[in-house]
Amino acid sequence: MSRQRLHKLLASAGIASRRRCEELIAEGHVSIDGVEVRQMGVLVDPEVQEIRFDEEIVVVEKPVYYAVYKPAGFLCTNYDEFGRRTVVSLIHDNRNRRLYTVGRLDEDSEGLILVTNDGDFSNRVTHPKFGLEKVYDLKLRGELSQADLDRVRKGVWLSTGKTQRMFTKVIKRSKQFTFVRVAIHEGKNRQLRRIFAKVGNAVLKLKRIRIGPVDLRTVKKGTARRLDASEVKAIEDRLAEIKKQGGHLATPPKRDENSERFSGEKAGLRHKKKRKRMEKEQKRNTNRVRRGGNLGRSNQRRR
Repeated sequence: MSRQRLHKLLASAGIASRRRCEELIAEGHVSIDGVEVRQMGVLVDPEVQEIRFDEEIVVVEKPVYYAVYKPAGFLCTNYDEFGRRTVVSLIHDNRNRRLYTVGRLDEDSEGLILVTNDGDFSNRVTHPKFGLEKVYDLKLRGELSQADLDRVRKGVWLSTGKTQRMFTKVIKRSKQFTFVRVAIHEGKNRQLRRIFAKVGNAVLKLKRIRIGPVDLRTVKKGTARRLDASEVKAIEDRLAEIKKQGGHLATPPKRDENSERFSGEKAGLRHKKKRKRMEKEQKRNTNRVRRGGNLGRSNQRRR
């Protein structure tokens, strides 16, 4: 293994974020070959040097990355004192690596979650300054009005502050339920549930379907698959792109105002036909009103 900076190695081992590892080094928590180290920028090689954090040897494992389809009822923790099922238990790792989830989904939610032993990767994926896009499908109680839809898109005030703009597409709407797809860049605790509760539409079901360039389609419910090098690189490239742009707030994802598409989605033939039908229906209704109220000529003749 080539030499690397001490704080980066500690972050990769899952000790903490890079910045926090720098603070821990300065506080005297780290030693190399039995000698306490407090200066920054020290280069180390874990294959020939013994690195300890609070007297425990730092073991640097080969990084591994998994995509997991979390079912409802599973926890995003490595241990639960009540014996409840965890996301990590869905992964069968022969080398018994120390794995943990990248971010969280609450117990009642399901969908895509990443699992890794790479602490530096985890911190960058979840850090708010990067704001990697996450897409969810939601089932809401009741009919979501257009006014509340516009309110959600612009951001609502919660106890933790105002939420950022949220890209929202209505999939299906009725008096009983509304199905929506949303994309967010922040990750406040139970954020989507709190947002829609604020406008009076409780979230009955929540499923995360995409994190950055990785989606849920290639993972079966309750299983995990290992990400290949190209997928990990795609995530890294996206994080680098966001950083280069100065963060996600500097260049928000573009959305077609008419089709309400998310970035990366295409409007297929089915969508175009539906849009044309809606435009024709709207035109017919406008002409009927001009001719004599809400009733068309055929209905007037019947009366």
